[in-house]
Amino acid sequence: MSTPRQAMKELLAEQPHSSLELSQLLSLSEKEVLDHLVHLARAPGPDYKFQITPAVCRNCGFAFKKRDRLTTPSRCPICQHESISRPRFALVRQK
Repeated sequence: MSTPRQAMKELLAEQPHSSLELSQLLSLSEKEVLDHLVHLARAPGPDYKFQITPAVCRNCGFAFKKRDRLTTPSRCPICQHESISRPRFALVRQK
């Protein structure tokens, strides 16, 4: 049986997931998932790179490319709209 972090690593190596999707798949709270993601971002393991697809405002299309935090932003700095897509995370194998 694998630990939650190992299970998360396997899921992220298969395809990108948001923190909410990981929370549902692993039956963990979203806060726990974010704690594990912070660790995976720092130490993804040999031959892997942690990749983030940034959150995007659904109203104006602004992408949060420079955001360091892994949580979903609360509102768009351009249009102040609160409908923001969640960032997606993946582990990509390096050559």
